[in-house]
Amino acid sequence: MARFRAKKVRPWFVQWDTMKAPAFWLLASLAAFEPCLAAEKNLVANGSFDSSRRKPDAPDDWNAAGDSSVRQQLFLDTGHDGQRCAKLVCTEFKGDGPAAHAMLCQVGKVSVRRGQWYQLACWAKAEGIRGGAIEVALSNTRPWGNAGLADAFVAGSKWQRFEFRFRATEDLPAETSRLQFWFKNTGTLWLDDVVLTETESGQEWFPQLSTAGPKNSVPNSSFECGTAHWGSFTYGLKGWGGNLYRLEGELDSTVAQHGRHSLKITLTPQTLPVFWFDYYEPVRQPVKRVFAANRGWFRAKPGEPFTLSACLRADAEDVMAQLAVNEAPSRLARHEVKVGREWKRCVFTFVPTEPFFFIAVGLDLETSKRETATLWVDAIQLEHGREATAYEPHQAIESFVVTGAEGNVFTNVLQDACFTVRAYNNTDREVEVSGRLAVTDFFDRKVAETEPRMKLPARSGGSMTQSNFSQGRKGFFQANWINADSSNSIRAAIITPASTALIDSPFGFNHAYPWDFLVQRARLAGVVWWRDWSAKWQTVEPEKGRFDFSIPDAQIHRVLDLNSQVEVLLPFPSASWSTTARREEVEKAAGKDSYLRARMPVAYAPKELNDFGHYAATVAEHYRRSGPRPVTHYQILNEPVYTSYALPRQFGYSLDDYLRLLDTAYRAMKRADPNCQVVGGISAGLEAGLTREFVTKGGLRSVDVFDLHIYSPAMPAESFEDSFRALEETMRAHGGPKPVWITEWGCYADDDPPCVPAVVGDATMNRCRWPSEQAATEHLVRFAAVAFAHGVRKIFFHAGTCGPINGPDAGGVLFEYGGAPRKMYPGVAALTRILGVPEVFVRRIERDGLRAYLFRSQNHIVAVVWNRGAEVKPLRLTATTRAFDIMGNQLPTHDAVVGESPLYVTGDSAEAVTAVFRGVGNRSRK
Repeated sequence: MARFRAKKVRPWFVQWDTMKAPAFWLLASLAAFEPCLAAEKNLVANGSFDSSRRKPDAPDDWNAAGDSSVRQQLFLDTGHDGQRCAKLVCTEFKGDGPAAHAMLCQVGKVSVRRGQWYQLACWAKAEGIRGGAIEVALSNTRPWGNAGLADAFVAGSKWQRFEFRFRATEDLPAETSRLQFWFKNTGTLWLDDVVLTETESGQEWFPQLSTAGPKNSVPNSSFECGTAHWGSFTYGLKGWGGNLYRLEGELDSTVAQHGRHSLKITLTPQTLPVFWFDYYEPVRQPVKRVFAANRGWFRAKPGEPFTLSACLRADAEDVMAQLAVNEAPSRLARHEVKVGREWKRCVFTFVPTEPFFFIAVGLDLETSKRETATLWVDAIQLEHGREATAYEPHQAIESFVVTGAEGNVFTNVLQDACFTVRAYNNTDREVEVSGRLAVTDFFDRKVAETEPRMKLPARSGGSMTQSNFSQGRKGFFQANWINADSSNSIRAAIITPASTALIDSPFGFNHAYPWDFLVQRARLAGVVWWRDWSAKWQTVEPEKGRFDFSIPDAQIHRVLDLNSQVEVLLPFPSASWSTTARREEVEKAAGKDSYLRARMPVAYAPKELNDFGHYAATVAEHYRRSGPRPVTHYQILNEPVYTSYALPRQFGYSLDDYLRLLDTAYRAMKRADPNCQVVGGISAGLEAGLTREFVTKGGLRSVDVFDLHIYSPAMPAESFEDSFRALEETMRAHGGPKPVWITEWGCYADDDPPCVPAVVGDATMNRCRWPSEQAATEHLVRFAAVAFAHGVRKIFFHAGTCGPINGPDAGGVLFEYGGAPRKMYPGVAALTRILGVPEVFVRRIERDGLRAYLFRSQNHIVAVVWNRGAEVKPLRLTATTRAFDIMGNQLPTHDAVVGESPLYVTGDSAEAVTAVFRGVGNRSRK
């Protein structure tokens, strides 16, 4: 069953007048929002902006809000329907801090109930706002916090309608509420018809599996089609959303209860999957509980009983196993069973309380206190009712498309990608299995289609492999298998793997993936750098003078051993023994949050700055000598001053406090290791006042690399040009420039979202979602070109995290469950291989929508070029220049054209590459 495609329905918000989708998708979207389209009570006061009794030129119940240094004014204007609307004009933007914004808000009017779903709809347009980026939120002002709505959208010059669905996270009384729309630069926002209503339509989960059809709702329930449709699941892991991220088990053709195959799960001390995470308390956790879980969500009516059954067998008596049901998103019900050497049918009857769930069956060493065991799983059945009946497969004839490559990633371009259709015939007669196998590329263009057929004897399975789909091309591919009985879709990529000798790359990740296979797969695409948080002061020096590197060594050496590089972050300015924290202040700020109560004390300054310097120097000295290769880069504090991580201004600290601590650490580390590179800065955005102030106050004297964090809505890469240029000029005037690393960057998309509305991590990450993986991939290439043209040399995605099977996982950026590639994966591989880390920015060419950024890299010239114009433009390639598409495929010399999707043009000289654009752009700027 193919998953829903987010590029056809925008899961984070719906932009109705620009949505291009087949009719059935439009109908599905309308059906999903149907309860909201009815005449429900609008919880927003004067959402139409028709009332203006208070002031004739401004709407009642709405205000402009922001710091006094922000010049803004609220007016009435003509709306999308010819009636009234609000118009917020910001003519001057200065300052920094939480109130530095141009904001249109409604205070003290909106009330919501915890757990209730709501829909907010509005019309908007904008002019002069950088990138058109608008944020929207519903906040509680006492105490300050978000009430469930925290999102962003990009408004254009024409009226557009936007819709957001959210679930209230608290009971919000009207008197402490603030509904707010804001932006953080100059420009004008028009807003009209703001409607907030309750809705019965909550979160939908995908792909959906019907429980209304055959008796057994579980596809491929006896593994006769291999492991298609299956993955693994566990519970009890620490860290951010930790869970198994691929099938941990193997197909066994020697033992079976039904048919000829079963799933074999073997756990031993030597083979246990190991889960890693570097923050807050570093985790190295062998997984002793491994379940096979189905892909997708069963849809059912809450309150109706179901029975899950499975045939289980172990290699010893009294082995503990479990049957489990996970209701969306994470309500787990479990049933423990003991299994022996003979097949045993185990049964679990349950009554779901939610409309979506998946099932899991597996081995539990944790409960049984065993060191090793093997469990065979077969004949899984999910059926209505409170009794288990005789086993039947989901369909008499089932078939799926699979590949033999790990994560469906192929690394030999000449051998092409191979897709295999596996089928099983559970009938008493010979049958012919046929269907249509269609393969699409990065641009969703159909590149091949076949109609394979194979005959299967009674009670037998078979397979047929199809190849030559890509015709020697690299990139992203999606294979879709459809026949009369079943269908499924899988992602695949063909890349040229990065050299094992590669020691540098333009991309990295904040936090290494928790599973080694993902770090290795990312490295195949040329991702070499990982930002590690494990060497925090409290961990490394729990008592003054007593250093213990065993915990961070395990984390850092693990990544180094995987042939990668680590930037070691020293995230906090104190340890429990050195902090100047004031208990009452921490308790007031942290409230009942146990994590904040633990973390906030180490955000305070140390009693003695030299103690921090000694700690930093000891870390640098240790990792100069420890591990398979020296660590070369160290970062001093994460997001100091403006967040609660380090020296927060809410506790009275300022930039000056960070500068003193940074300088102390810099001097001490250089004495310990003169070759180490110190990364520092405020870890804020390009336009943040603290970013500029750090530079103007001389902060560059104490760093080798300047650090930024950028989390922005889906706005054009070109809109960052002026901000990068202004920062570069400021750095030149104050001791720079210095290389710039963006050690946290948000750029997310998922064409197969597991839930709608989609979620990506926290509110900061959610605002960085793109409407499709193609759009996100094209943006990351454009953004890299703009950033590299202004001194950036590393971009670290946030973050190397994974979700559970069937759960949200877009925060991991490159991969879906199982390590299957998103479109960004081959896009990163191509950029890393063709451009790499630029040595020098040469020039920019711009005209009539065309932009080309020329760099010297790897002893030749590489241009990143795209065209925002209405028509594609031809390139004048010669014998000494070549062009490649965004996936890294060489384009024909005589008919290469550039459109909105970025291309690469390479040549031996800047003059030769520049000549390629002659006639399509003739304005060049150094």
